[in-house]
Amino acid sequence: MGKLLLTSGQVSVLLSSCIVLIFTVVLFFSGYVLQQRTVHSLQAAIRPTRPKPLPVAEPIAPPTLDVKWARPVGSRPNVDESVEQYLAGETMDWSRLGYVQMARDHSELCSAIMILADVHKMKSPARKILLFPRSWLKKTEGDEYDADMSTTRRLLRTAARRYGVSLNPMETITKDADESLPSSYSLASMYSLTDYERIVYLQGPGVLLDASALDSLLAFSKSEPMAAFPASPDRTSISTSMFMIHPSTEHFHQLRDIRATGPMADLDLLRQSFPAPESLISEWSLSIGNFVYESQNLRNAVDGFNATLFEKATTYVRLSDPELPGPEFDIPYDERAALHPENEEARETWKNLYERFRQRRMEVCGLDLMYQAESELPPAVDVDQDQSAEVPEV
Repeated sequence: MGKLLLTSGQVSVLLSSCIVLIFTVVLFFSGYVLQQRTVHSLQAAIRPTRPKPLPVAEPIAPPTLDVKWARPVGSRPNVDESVEQYLAGETMDWSRLGYVQMARDHSELCSAIMILADVHKMKSPARKILLFPRSWLKKTEGDEYDADMSTTRRLLRTAARRYGVSLNPMETITKDADESLPSSYSLASMYSLTDYERIVYLQGPGVLLDASALDSLLAFSKSEPMAAFPASPDRTSISTSMFMIHPSTEHFHQLRDIRATGPMADLDLLRQSFPAPESLISEWSLSIGNFVYESQNLRNAVDGFNATLFEKATTYVRLSDPELPGPEFDIPYDERAALHPENEEARETWKNLYERFRQRRMEVCGLDLMYQAESELPPAVDVDQDQSAEVPEV
C-alpha cells in the first residue's frame, strides 16, 4: 500500500485550516457564553423582586411615629428567613395582591399615577390598580374634550401602556350623587375590588423610596378587613396615610349604607366602621422600618439626624406641609425657604424630596409644576382630613 506524502505547502495549508477552525470554535463559544450572560442579565433586570419575610412576631415598644427620625437612626432589622414564608413567597398568586390609587379629581390623577409608576420602577410583583370616575369615559358631542379631560385621557393611556396599571372606573358612592363632584366618590369603593385578596393604599402626593417593606406586608400578612397605619403613637385611631384591606362585597355594602345616611369625610367613615386598635397594623410589622413619614416632621430633626439612614429605612414620604398647597404647585423660593428645617441634613432631605417629586412629575406625566396666584391656591388639607370635607353636600 502506497504512502500518502504531503508537501510542505500542503502541510502549511492544513495547519492554517486547523488554526482557523480552532479560533472559529473558540470565537463561537465565547459569543455563546457572552450571549447567555446578557440574556440572564436582562432576565434579572426585568424579573420582579421577591419580598423578604416579615420579622419574627415579637412584642416591641410602640414607635414614636411623629419624631422617629428626629434622632440617630439605624437600618432595617434582620428578618426571619423561615422556610414557610419563603415557600409562600414562591407559590403565592401575585395577581391577587396589589397597590391601589384613587383619583377623584383631574388634579389628583398625576400624583396617583406617580406612586404606581414608582411601584413599577421598583419591580414589585404585585398588581397596580387605579380607580377613577366612570364619568371620565363619557364622550361629549363631537367627541371633544376640554384641556383637563384631554390631559386626563392621555395620562390614563400612559398609566396602562407604560406602567401596566389596571384602570378601574368607579361609580359614585351614593346613588344619584353628582358625578362631577369629588365628594361623590369615596375610598370605600376600594372594597368593591373583590378580585384581589389584599391591596395597599398610600395617600398622595408623596415619594416612594422603597417598596420592599410593602411587598412583604402584602405577601405575608393575614387578610384583614382593615390594617391601617396608626394616626398617633398611642394607637387610638386609624389614619388614611396608608392602609391594607381585604376587599369584600359585605364591607363595601356596609360602608356604602353608612355613607348614604349623610355626607362625611372618608376618615370619619373608616374610623366609624373600623375602630382602633383592632384595625391597626400590628406593632411587630412596623418593625420592618418606617412605613410612612410626613415631610413636615423633618422640621423636628435635631443633631444626629442621618439623611442616608433615613432614606434607607423609610418606605414612603408624604409631602404634607400645612403652609404649602402641595408639591404640585410652584411656590416662590423665599416662601419655601422659610419652611426649611433648621437641621442641615434634614433640610437637604426636605429639599431633595420636593425636587425629586418635581422631576418625577415631569418624567411620568409630562407636566411641570403648576403656578397659581395665592388667592387661587387650594386650602392645605391635613393628612387625616379627607378632601371631600371641603366640598358642599351632594
